[in-house]
Amino acid sequence: MYITYVSHARFPTEKAHGKQIAEVCSAISALGHDIDLVCPTIRNNIHISAHEYYGLPVTFSIKYLHNFDATAHWWVPGILRFGLTMLCYRRALKHYFTSHASDLVYVRSPLLLSPLLAARVPVVLELHSIPKRARSILVKQCMQCKLVVCLTSLMADELVELGVDRNRIAVEGDGVDLSRFTQLPSSDEIRSSYDLPKKRKLVGYVGSLVTQNTIEKGVGELIDALSILKEYGEESFGWIVGGPKSWQKKYQKHAHDIGLTGLDIRFQERIPVPDVAAALSACDVLVYPAPTSSHPFFLRYTSPLKIFEYMAADKIIVSADIPPIREIADETAVIFCKPGNAQSLADALQAALDSDPSAQSKARLSIAQHYSWEKRMQRILDSATL
Repeated sequence: MYITYVSHARFPTEKAHGKQIAEVCSAISALGHDIDLVCPTIRNNIHISAHEYYGLPVTFSIKYLHNFDATAHWWVPGILRFGLTMLCYRRALKHYFTSHASDLVYVRSPLLLSPLLAARVPVVLELHSIPKRARSILVKQCMQCKLVVCLTSLMADELVELGVDRNRIAVEGDGVDLSRFTQLPSSDEIRSSYDLPKKRKLVGYVGSLVTQNTIEKGVGELIDALSILKEYGEESFGWIVGGPKSWQKKYQKHAHDIGLTGLDIRFQERIPVPDVAAALSACDVLVYPAPTSSHPFFLRYTSPLKIFEYMAADKIIVSADIPPIREIADETAVIFCKPGNAQSLADALQAALDSDPSAQSKARLSIAQHYSWEKRMQRILDSATL
């Protein structure tokens, strides 16, 4: 089958959606399908190839369409740049599909549905959130898609309440590339390469510090929990990896203000995608915190790439107890804590540090196997071609 994946954003990108797109395309190719990734032309400060950036073999092609890039022109008001760029990109897509045949089109942004549906090719829409505006239009477009993929059943329920036929929806969380977690260096070697302490239990967080540029993901609570562990006399070491740099500086200041030093915690900017598996494998405990929040991202929409990578790394996991994580795992695989509660997080971390590392291994690896990118995409394509 010949599949066209249509992206809505600059590519490659340091944001998680870029990695997710790359992994999906790579998995589709590994399943034996021909796939092209079509992207808009948007200025980019990443100057290496996408395949090198994400550490993936060159098994799918990337095509950049010629469209007006409003982000590259100072005279376009900032509030209009993305919308104008997408308007021009939609026109470019309409033209592209008049001369490029495809058996299936895959897309994760509703903003691009109009020209794709007009091409009269089966469309799979993978939703990562449900927009607040123009929902009646979204419902109408979803009903024209061959399949709508929701990351969680809670998102699917919301879509059904809006009027989308349940039979048109598949629920699939994100995934993990299991091959990245084989033949890794020893923990001591990895710690030496990052100058991390070898004699302390390493508590790791690897991922973006905020989502949608401004929504905190619970890193502040993690820092507070590490401070509580220090008060307990626990000689652990917190390793927080990720950006953006502005938020990293804020969290560094917070850690300093509550008495954590370089002997207790390290902040590190984003590490290359191909190195993430090794970094995770060097940790004793991996953390997925979350704030107290009523935001739909935490209640219905998130399917964090890091939680699947944590599973594949087969390390003890401490996670905030939020509904989307409960769809993936239970107490047999994860030690839960209350979201937004540093004391609860500290207690869970203490329990994790005192645990047998292999206690939940079978459940963790079973989840990772189920959510491999190839198995995930095979299930989606099977549903789309029924």
